[in-house]
Amino acid sequence: MRIGKTTGLMLLLSLPVLALAGNGPRISFDKVTHDYGKVMYGNTVNEEFTFTNTGDETLKIENLRSSCGCTKAVQGSSEVPAKQKSKITASFDTTGLSPGRKQKNLFVQTNDPVNPEVKLTIFADVIREVTVSPPTLAKKLTGPAEEVKFSLKFANTSDKQVSVTGLQAKGTVSGAKLEPQPLVLDPRGSATAELSMRIEKKSDQHYYMGKLVLLTDHPREKEIDLRYLIQVEEAK
Repeated sequence: MRIGKTTGLMLLLSLPVLALAGNGPRISFDKVTHDYGKVMYGNTVNEEFTFTNTGDETLKIENLRSSCGCTKAVQGSSEVPAKQKSKITASFDTTGLSPGRKQKNLFVQTNDPVNPEVKLTIFADVIREVTVSPPTLAKKLTGPAEEVKFSLKFANTSDKQVSVTGLQAKGTVSGAKLEPQPLVLDPRGSATAELSMRIEKKSDQHYYMGKLVLLTDHPREKEIDLRYLIQVEEAK
């Protein structure tokens, strides 16, 4: 008898939960990830993420946000009736990105009380035809130095000749120079060059950082960004 009462009490307590389980708006995506595969630098690719309101009340898209400015989302409808479908289009712009595997996220916020935020993830392998190695410049100096030098290797995987025509320095360096310049890269070829940077020395500053912009005549890859970080240790 005691067991029967306990079982009955558990059923009564679960009834409100079961009754509420199907109420309200519910968002359900057909998929939450997409891999664009190889994408040439400068191109923008799109993908549609279809979802259904499986609940019994109107679903409202309250906000869309992305993990970076290169990824944008466009919604089909801000209000989706019960049992109806809609979509969100993810747009991924490769302009300004370095080569390699990329992962970006979109966040969809709705009035679904059970799942108020859904993360959509996109992947892409950004392909650039003109690359430079190393892509980031870092050096530690044991004492003050007015000039810092790096050896760079350039590669051109396209079937046309490409030239590195100029260099712009941004940040805490007073100037930078690339030799030889212009640097000519044969089709499917490579070449090396020496980069020298002049530091604006300050007695109370031990870190110098910024960005160098290499200018090319490539039709899409007109700029190549190089980040730099130089540490100057105090003389002992």
